[in-house]
Amino acid sequence: MEIRQVIRDVRRNLAVALAVFIACLVIGVAAAVTPAKQYKATTLVAAQVNPGTPDVAGAVQEISVVMPQLPVEATTDGILAQARANVPEPYRAKGASVDATSDPGTFIVTIDATSTSPKAASMYANAVAEALIRHQPKRIDYVLDQLSKATPPGAPSNPRTPIVLGAAVFGVILGIFGAMWAAGIRRRLSRVTEVKERIGATVLGEVPRVGVAGLRPAELFVKHSEPMAMEAFQELRSNLLISLPAGASATIAVTSCDPGEGKTSVATNIAWALAAQDRHVTAIDCDLRKPALHTQMGVPFGPGVTSRRTEDALAHASRTSNPYLDVIPAGIIDRHPSDIVSAHLPLLIDELRERHETTVIDCPPLIGVAETVLIAAMVDLVIVVVDARRFNPERLQQSLLRLDTANSNVAIVLNRVRFNRQRRDGAYGYGHFRRAEAPPPAPAAPVVAANVTPARPPRANGRRATIERPEPLRAPGPKVLRSPSNEASPGSTGVPEVTEQKGRSGYWQR
Repeated sequence: MEIRQVIRDVRRNLAVALAVFIACLVIGVAAAVTPAKQYKATTLVAAQVNPGTPDVAGAVQEISVVMPQLPVEATTDGILAQARANVPEPYRAKGASVDATSDPGTFIVTIDATSTSPKAASMYANAVAEALIRHQPKRIDYVLDQLSKATPPGAPSNPRTPIVLGAAVFGVILGIFGAMWAAGIRRRLSRVTEVKERIGATVLGEVPRVGVAGLRPAELFVKHSEPMAMEAFQELRSNLLISLPAGASATIAVTSCDPGEGKTSVATNIAWALAAQDRHVTAIDCDLRKPALHTQMGVPFGPGVTSRRTEDALAHASRTSNPYLDVIPAGIIDRHPSDIVSAHLPLLIDELRERHETTVIDCPPLIGVAETVLIAAMVDLVIVVVDARRFNPERLQQSLLRLDTANSNVAIVLNRVRFNRQRRDGAYGYGHFRRAEAPPPAPAAPVVAANVTPARPPRANGRRATIERPEPLRAPGPKVLRSPSNEASPGSTGVPEVTEQKGRSGYWQR
């Protein structure tokens, strides 16, 4: 991770860093102040060869054998009881803990006594040394001697300042990690900022997580099962219309960095949202390795992109329940997908552009596939779908570098974004969308025989049969109230007489 990124995260989450630092500092101060002060006194006992010993080498060998046993003897219950008995009464109650070590190279035993009183610590250390010397048998070869008396220590053995300083340093380190952790949590909630800062790509929209896996566009836009997701795709459509040329046909490719990021679902919903605006849209399944567009659209699988002739591919376009949306499936794969795409897709796109169609192409992932870059070079806009749950900036940068070779316009769509409660509840109209009240029922339409394909909306170039616009409904005329006096009589014209009377509310007809 870059140092600039760490500094930026700490600045943005300074409150978290300060809270962690203060918590560590408080714990360190408590650890330094709560325990009582401890004082350690030390005395040295040495084993020396008796000057009158004729066998010096034997005496040295005997000392080397005895030295490892002396620390054990100094901490036995018997030696400690004798030492306690020799400590004066006022300091005996203070108590002390005794520790002893030996150095075989110098034949010196170090005795440490630790107590809450410096005077008691020194007295216990001297008393243990004296008891150890008295406990040794009388030897001619060597003798034990106390080299230096223990004196009361002037400073405690557990100083508070190093503990507080250590807690402060540890708090700074934990504060930095806490700020980075908080920044990571914020990035999960808002990937748009991170993509803009680190990647520099345009984010067209954010699609929230839905509760139902494999939700089809018909269920989303017709049944309104997920209002927030529907609003997200409506906003995405608005951003697309702003970025694309006005009044012209557009070709949009939808891909992702890795499989499983929801590119097919985003492509189908984008196509449906554009077609819901009475715009003729054709969705093409160019993910020849794992075709799934027909499943999302609810159309049968059949011949499509792999057809040798463009007319055959267009003839096999399947109609959806949206009258403005057609689907061209992948078809049967008989060659390498990149060969099929380079041979058939350019002619298919040109034909759809001549028909003034808006084309949405479902492409394979960018990494590890050859044909996606070829498709990117043929379209007007490439949408890269990024799963916000497993966002990898390095992976996205690698994908964008591949798209740079195609000189394509690239935009990012964040999928499966987790919205916080404020964003879910504070958004206008979420969860409260309802259709407008239906107008009064129209006269019953004539019965149409089964298996008759309904008429399709006319295309802009008139390639499909036009549908005549029905005559506008006229407002009903004034209601005529008949009475026996204005019944048609023999010899009359048959038109009832209409008289006008003026009332308080103006003229009314009778």
